[in-house]
Amino acid sequence: MISVVIVGRNDNYGGDFEDRLFATTHHNLAELKKQGVDVELIFVEWNPLSDRRLLSESITADFEEARCFVVDGTVHRLFNENKYLPLLEYHAENIGALRADGSWLLLTNPDNFFGKAIIDFLADGAFDPGVLYRAGWIDVESDADVDRPDLIDQYTSDTPPYGHAAGDFILCSKALFDRVGGFREDLAFTTFHKDAIFCHDAFELTGQASKIGTTYHLRHERDEIHRRRLKYDWRKTDRTRQSSYGLASGIATKLGDRITLLELPPELLLAAHSRRPGSARVPIAYRMPTRSEEFLKLVARKAKRQANRLKGAGKRLSGRARRNARQVSGDLRRAAKQEARRFRRNLKKRMRALKRQSRKAKRRNANNE
Repeated sequence: MISVVIVGRNDNYGGDFEDRLFATTHHNLAELKKQGVDVELIFVEWNPLSDRRLLSESITADFEEARCFVVDGTVHRLFNENKYLPLLEYHAENIGALRADGSWLLLTNPDNFFGKAIIDFLADGAFDPGVLYRAGWIDVESDADVDRPDLIDQYTSDTPPYGHAAGDFILCSKALFDRVGGFREDLAFTTFHKDAIFCHDAFELTGQASKIGTTYHLRHERDEIHRRRLKYDWRKTDRTRQSSYGLASGIATKLGDRITLLELPPELLLAAHSRRPGSARVPIAYRMPTRSEEFLKLVARKAKRQANRLKGAGKRLSGRARRNARQVSGDLRRAAKQEARRFRRNLKKRMRALKRQSRKAKRRNANNE
């Protein structure tokens, strides 16, 4: 069985959240049922507003295959490290994944249509438990745009493990999800990059990832909350597997048919009530380089390149000096040899001349006598 996990909150995110949620969910489940796919819907409602009706009530009324988990606001207060975030999306997805009955998890956003290629792949059921399955992402206006041939995915990466925009579609075995340890819950100051971190961790474990089709996201407004989702250098994060995730120690209370309330255990309630989330700030350990830091790094790289060029020039000059010295030394040796040969020749000539003079002197003396 495939467990489709989606997350939401009854705050009308983007202006028409409930309409988008029900339009895409009806479409996706209807297409899967046509193909005979055994599927359940897991909906996690995080930190709901107390003065509004729960989305979970509408979900269970519309979808007989749905189970809903309502996460109490005290859980959000305990974990949240950014006062501008009313929903910790990946904490919620961990909760849904941990409590899913299916052996396969399909983690997606609540406003994404599945394209035909995805539906056909899910219907075929030829999944490999060691493979992370991903999909492309295209922004559309309505379900009429699904599978339009003129629309091109220009957003997701074509390189495994396809980490860009991964939160819109991740299909993997529940066993692989648990091996990775779910989405990181220690990064509670933001919702950025946790999907990419999960994909890279899964790919490092198995070395296998595949893109199986395209999802079509219903376009909507991005509010102030979205702009306050802090960016950080995810490569600096701790990649050690989490010992637990998904509020494993939470207390479950039935609210109604297929709706479960998840609350903190008593020993954590006091800590949650006394805690106040901080302002939007990235911890120093994860901060991206500032412009001044990037400028200094650029200057350092240029200085290093210049030093390497000077070092190379010095080596070339040194080599040229050695060659010149060898040439001069050779010239001096040749000149000395030539001078020595001339001296010996001149000396021999002088000796022969002296011998001739000596013989002539002897002959003169003999004649005089």
